[in-house]
Amino acid sequence: MRRIERNWREGRVLYVEALSPAGRAFGRAYGLRLTPAFALFDPQGRLIRTWVGAADVPSPAELRESLRGP
Repeated sequence: MRRIERNWREGRVLYVEALSPAGRAFGRAYGLRLTPAFALFDPQGRLIRTWVGAADVPSPAELRESLRGP
């Protein structure tokens, strides 16, 4: 996930500790059951897409495409 932080310039990357109370609440709220997991939100705070697993970490191009929509 640190690769996203280095390469993503159109938004902010926030880390949530999955085992903390806040992390567990966040995971429940957005259906994130495995780690690592990545959730992309639009500027209004709406969940756009999620990725789960180290092999599924999105690229900056994939993030931009997801924000543009279908």
